[in-house]
Amino acid sequence: MRSLCKKRLMMTRAEKFINGSSLSFSSLPYDVVLNCFSRVPRCYYSNLSRVSKTFRSLVRSPELARRRSSLMGKNNPVICVCFTEADSFGRIFHWFTYDAHEKKISTVLNSIPVFPRQMMCCSIVSLGSTIYFIGGAMGHSSTSIRFLDPWSGELCEGPSMKEPRMLPGVTVVDGKLYVMGGCSQEQIQVEVFDPETQTWEVGPINPHVGIQYGQGIPSMRYGSTVTESVDVEGKVYGMSYSKSKHIIYNTKDGICETFEMKEEKAWRRGGVCAINNVIYVYYKDHGLMWYDSKDKVWRMVHGFKLDKGIGMPVGMVDYNGKLAVLWEDLGRIISKKTKMKKIWCTIVALDRIGGVAIRGTVKWSRLVCSVPIYYDVWRCLHVSD
Repeated sequence: MRSLCKKRLMMTRAEKFINGSSLSFSSLPYDVVLNCFSRVPRCYYSNLSRVSKTFRSLVRSPELARRRSSLMGKNNPVICVCFTEADSFGRIFHWFTYDAHEKKISTVLNSIPVFPRQMMCCSIVSLGSTIYFIGGAMGHSSTSIRFLDPWSGELCEGPSMKEPRMLPGVTVVDGKLYVMGGCSQEQIQVEVFDPETQTWEVGPINPHVGIQYGQGIPSMRYGSTVTESVDVEGKVYGMSYSKSKHIIYNTKDGICETFEMKEEKAWRRGGVCAINNVIYVYYKDHGLMWYDSKDKVWRMVHGFKLDKGIGMPVGMVDYNGKLAVLWEDLGRIISKKTKMKKIWCTIVALDRIGGVAIRGTVKWSRLVCSVPIYYDVWRCLHVSD
């Protein structure tokens, strides 16, 4: 807490200094200013954007992003967690980031109460340092796509999709966003968004194999709702609520096929992610498992399982080839006056042993933060620093 207060004090002094000398600072050559800003940790961008309109534009500029990328080289992923809490007007969003490499936590955005209501539980995915909100939530179809910069707090609207969608499956493949389903069978089933050109195009569909990815959602058929989707070697694996609704979509030729889950009930899955072209799912009853796409079977990950008292993870993400597992420690919080729950992060190394086995080895596990027990985890993503 002392170090956090010290950082805030340092930033307050820095803001006063920069604000007081903004005229002299702005007189510097643009290239020099870019070099200066590219060396500032991104967790301070939200503070800098409040100093002036010039600083806000600079923080959000693509030139700064490119300069920072070339300076830093390969970016370390940062785990981004969004908690929500109910209020009289709907939901308040609280964003936190956790840099597992530096073992530091920071509150990126204290709260975002301005989210449109239809963005609650809509499809969401991260690519690079941007978080994308696509389509509408249950009961509300939408053609919208919104971008959130978690560092500056900027939320803006992008070009609309061709079809309104509700809870579509969204997956990043080769730097593009594949948006599938969430509309009636007669409509365009797959749309592809290119963040570089900010354009949409229709995705391939094989005429001999009709896609069923997420169909029937407007009629509230929960069995067709896509709950998670990941990319494995150019194929999108979409997981749903019921058997025969789990779809593999080939982004090259549009061919679809189905696959089976170990446990069909989505609420018994605590996390899904793909690492090095292998799908990992944490099941309440089975623990951590991986999908053998060659033999089309689910296999146990040896050596790792959360304690029974913990339950399931609240999120799993790829962290530089390792598995980052976030979980809640609910032990004895009911008897505590603070009514807080602890959020932990465990980093697991995944190694092949023999031909058809994977072992999980815990590298470290530590407390990330404590939040009120009425905070619900909405999303867990990884973004680049």
